[in-house]
Amino acid sequence: MITLVEVEAYDLTWRLDPAADGVRGRATLRFRGEPEPVEVFGEALVPTRRESGGLRVEALFPYARPGFRRVTDPVDGQVYLYAAPNPHRAPQSLGHSADHRLRAPVTLTAVVPPAWKCLANGLPVVDGGEVRTFAPTAPTAPAWVAAAAGPFVEVAPSVHVPRSRAGFDATRVTDLVDRSLAFFSELLAPYPYPKCELVFVHDLSLLALSTQGLIVFDEGALDRFDDLRYATTVIAHEVAHAWSGNLVDTDIWLVEGLAVYLSRLFAEAERPGDDTWRDPPAPDLPYRPYLDRLLEVEARVGREGLLRGLRAVFAELAHRHAEPAEFEARWG
Repeated sequence: MITLVEVEAYDLTWRLDPAADGVRGRATLRFRGEPEPVEVFGEALVPTRRESGGLRVEALFPYARPGFRRVTDPVDGQVYLYAAPNPHRAPQSLGHSADHRLRAPVTLTAVVPPAWKCLANGLPVVDGGEVRTFAPTAPTAPAWVAAAAGPFVEVAPSVHVPRSRAGFDATRVTDLVDRSLAFFSELLAPYPYPKCELVFVHDLSLLALSTQGLIVFDEGALDRFDDLRYATTVIAHEVAHAWSGNLVDTDIWLVEGLAVYLSRLFAEAERPGDDTWRDPPAPDLPYRPYLDRLLEVEARVGREGLLRGLRAVFAELAHRHAEPAEFEARWG
């Protein structure tokens, strides 16, 4: 395990070669303090190197869940690569097991086939050719870094799908994203990132994964977005994670409970007077116990008291990991 007193920055380089058996990755950490021994995931390519104020890990990562994925579109045989992180498991695509509470800006460089599109958390700096570079993110946990590369098609501004789904009408998707971003920005705090992109990939182990500036959806969700209730639930939930989980991280029950609670508020605003939208429809049903804990808080302090506490958390603890007690103190 690696334990750092204070991480200042993460620099990642990933070689996303569809013909390779895995992804060659390099992670460079800039920090204050001395690390414990490092546990490397994947096959170490060179010994871990310690430098003044830094540490470098290089490894070959196999395709796995969670971690890097290589998938083939069953319709046209096109190959796609993506990084599907999971902050609550070992970061199989990073090369080290840094504590997810140690947030710092992440700078990503990706080496990809020149004809491919490449998406990541940060804004693109070099968006063509073989070497793509992305601007540093806001402070984030390294296990939240996501990327997708392949022959994606942009079917609407900031909405990317596999080439075989190029005919998808993204009007409803972009409309719900725009409205939910505006709703939460007014309700909680301004949207904290310079972009909000959506990418749909094959064979994601989850329905969706919201990371800083990039939401990764399973491609199968496209077939269900004709259902307004389903589309509203899924999109508002993932957009809400920009605040709950990305801007401020905490225990999983509270991260997911808040995403459900906030998405229900958006649904109520979309359909005033329709009480049936108060209860979480599928796929939020597994999070019902988490929602119930938030409803207990609402019953105790009132809706405005709960939201006032959330605004204080997002203002005072932005880009940090917070314990549930820090939320509770602001609901007190």
